Amino acid sequence: MTEEGKYRKESRSRKRSQPDHDTSLEDKAFQKSKVTSRSPTKITPLKKQEMEDIKKLLAEMKRDLKKEMEENKKEIRDGIYDLKKDLTDLRTETRENKEEIQNLRQEIEKKEESWIKEKNELRDKLAEMEERLETLERDKRRNNLVITGIKINTDNEEILKEAIQNMIEKEIGLQIEVTKAYKVGEKICIIETKNWNDKMEILKKKSVLKNRPKGQEIYINPDYTVKERIIQKKIREFAKKEREHGISVKVKFQKVEVEGKLWKWSKKDDKLIVDKIREDSKN
Repeated sequence: MTEEGKYRKESRSRKRSQPDHDTSLEDKAFQKSKVTSRSPTKITPLKKQEMEDIKKLLAEMKRDLKKEMEENKKEIRDGIYDLKKDLTDLRTETRENKEEIQNLRQEIEKKEESWIKEKNELRDKLAEMEERLETLERDKRRNNLVITGIKINTDNEEILKEAIQNMIEKEIGLQIEVTKAYKVGEKICIIETKNWNDKMEILKKKSVLKNRPKGQEIYINPDYTVKERIIQKKIREFAKKEREHGISVKVKFQKVEVEGKLWKWSKKDDKLIVDKIREDSKN
């Protein structure tokens, strides 16, 4: 080996034995610093007595909290109990009020029924009394006739009776005894015949008076009660409307015949109705 070769070999050997970096810096870094470092503040442990006091305080707080919770629970229970009691009382009161209202309603209904019954009884009694008065009035006028068209110049009953008797004999041809006669208007008087048969004879033959001259007409009609006059007026109005339509109508007492069909006045319905009995008998 030459000298130059030995030198190269030794040079490579030295490079391998040297470290890769300078370790002197690391050594300096780990060397003890000459600056004095501060130690951290030490936590002083609690004394035993202080710990006991804290535990005691926590225990007292726990007891107070438990006591307060118990009191709150009691108050809540009492409140719930009171609410339940109030609700029960309210339900009881409501039920009692309902029963009272129901009883009141029943009492009112009974009073209404009693009042309606009493009202109907009074109405029936009143109708019965009116009917009795009407009957008495009809009986009183049973033999009476109303004569219209004769000029009356006297208030003397005897003179008037004689004049009416003469008129009936002359115009109708009947010798009828007039027991009473009194003036009710300038050309109206009411007479009383001796009996009902005499009255009906005059009514049957009064049709001859239709032959009297115009302006000298004489009319003879029954002496109706106020109620009967109202009914007859309604019947005449009904007949007038029918005649306006060219229908043949014949007016009678509380009835009217329309082209052979008889209509009768119904007290119950307060109007004219077809006489079903007569219609059924025809059929």
